[in-house]
Amino acid sequence: MYFAMALCMVAVAGCKNNGKTPTPVEGETVNEAVEDAAKAAADEAEAAGETARDLALDALDEIKGAEEAAAKALQEANDAVSFAAVEEKPTFNGGDANGFAKWVNQNINYPENAKEKGVEGRVILGFVVDAEGNVSDVKVLRGVDPELDAEAMRVVKSSPKWEAGKQNGRNVKVTYTFPVVFQLK
Repeated sequence: MYFAMALCMVAVAGCKNNGKTPTPVEGETVNEAVEDAAKAAADEAEAAGETARDLALDALDEIKGAEEAAAKALQEANDAVSFAAVEEKPTFNGGDANGFAKWVNQNINYPENAKEKGVEGRVILGFVVDAEGNVSDVKVLRGVDPELDAEAMRVVKSSPKWEAGKQNGRNVKVTYTFPVVFQLK
C-alpha cells in the first residue's frame, strides 16, 4: 500500500499544469489536486480545439469566397468577349438588321445646320448588343460631320431592346458595324 501511494506521488509530481507540478492546497487531497490539474488541462485542450475549429471554418469561408470570386471572374471573362459571328444573331423587334435600319430611318432627325450646308454622307457606327439585348458601346468608326455623327449615335443609343444573340445555347455579346446614311432629297 505504501508502495502504491509512493507511485501515485511520483505520478502526481510528474504531471504538469502550465509548467507547474500540481500540489494540493489546504484541505485538498492529492487526488483532488490531480483532478483539478486534469480539468484545467482538459479546459485548455477544449479551448484550443474550439480555436482550431474556428480557424478551420474561417479558412473554409476564405476558400469558398476565393472559389466564388474565381467563378465570377471566369464568367466575366467569358462575357467580355464579343462575337462578330454567332450561331443565332440578335434580332430586332422579331426581325433582322433590316428591321433595325427601318427603325433608325424613322427616328433620325437630319440636323438643320447640316441641311443648310448641304452635308451628306454615311456615318459608320460600331455597337454591341449585349447578353441582355441592350445596345451599348456605340462608337463612330467613320464620321462625316460632327452633327451627323452625333445624331446617328443618339438614335442608335436610343434603340429598344433586341433579342440577344446566342452561342452554344447561351446569350452572348455581339458586335455590329452599322451605316447610317444621311442624304438630302
